[in-house]
Amino acid sequence: MPVRRLKPSRVLGVERFSDFSEFRANEVLGLGTSTPLRPREFSLSRAILPHRDGLFVLQRSFARRYEAEIGTDNGVGLVVPLTFHSIANGREVDSSTIAVMRGKAAVEAIEDRPNTYLMLRFNSDMRHRGWADFDTSLAYVRAQDDPMTRLRAAILEMFSLASACNEPGEFEALHRPIQETLLAGLDATLLPAGARAVRPGSYDRHRKLVAHLDEVVALFGFKPLYSDDLAAALGVSVRTLQVATHAVHGVSLHRYLRLKRLWSVRVQLMTGGDGLTVKAAALGNGFWHMGDFSKSYKLAFGETPFETLAHGRRPFHPAIGA
Repeated sequence: MPVRRLKPSRVLGVERFSDFSEFRANEVLGLGTSTPLRPREFSLSRAILPHRDGLFVLQRSFARRYEAEIGTDNGVGLVVPLTFHSIANGREVDSSTIAVMRGKAAVEAIEDRPNTYLMLRFNSDMRHRGWADFDTSLAYVRAQDDPMTRLRAAILEMFSLASACNEPGEFEALHRPIQETLLAGLDATLLPAGARAVRPGSYDRHRKLVAHLDEVVALFGFKPLYSDDLAAALGVSVRTLQVATHAVHGVSLHRYLRLKRLWSVRVQLMTGGDGLTVKAAALGNGFWHMGDFSKSYKLAFGETPFETLAHGRRPFHPAIGA
């Protein structure tokens, strides 16, 4: 969904400018000076989504010369491109490149066309996830196509949902599931290629950690599984869990937990009472994007969640003579 189609709601703020004299910069990642390259074609739209742990701004900008000291005083800032091209500090930056900021950095850029991108500011520095392991700098991370496609889809779905939601309490209830999806996408794009490498002699330690993880997951029961909560319960970093699940099972931590959450939904649908709905079971296990959930469920189990629920509600008829 293009930014211009988003509508304001009680959750989402939307700003649009068609005259450069009325334009004002957003301070999510610092202020800068913008000079339009084609003033008669000026247009800017942005959607602002406050977040419990930071701020998200989805913006469609204009062709411009941009000079700024960008970044954050605390935490970490990111710019995730949807469609993007610029020359920043003499370097070409395109739609495959995520900018990661710690502290402040001077930037001089030429954006020769309108760009669409998400600006994120997290209050946490996210070091426990293994992102951009430096103290104060601006780094550009080139992501692979598939993880970037999934990340962009999650971003657009998040803003689309916020645009359609006029009950702040309802959106707040989805805060953790949405955040987990976004973190999964960022983990997949920002972790360096060697982040999941297994050191010689460490497999047994990883196997024991994953066994312990399985025990903790069992204790969680039907509660949603979030990577930060599980890492805290085990006394390790999320990055350590990522390395362990990849070493033992050959999949990312998020995929491993997603499969467990899908199984949890399946058990509930097969054994739930008459009042249970697919949506309630999905939301209760941390799934917020119903279309994506249904697709993943059928791929995993060969039937839709609605079919599983229908099977679970069929009355049991013991065999004659049993």
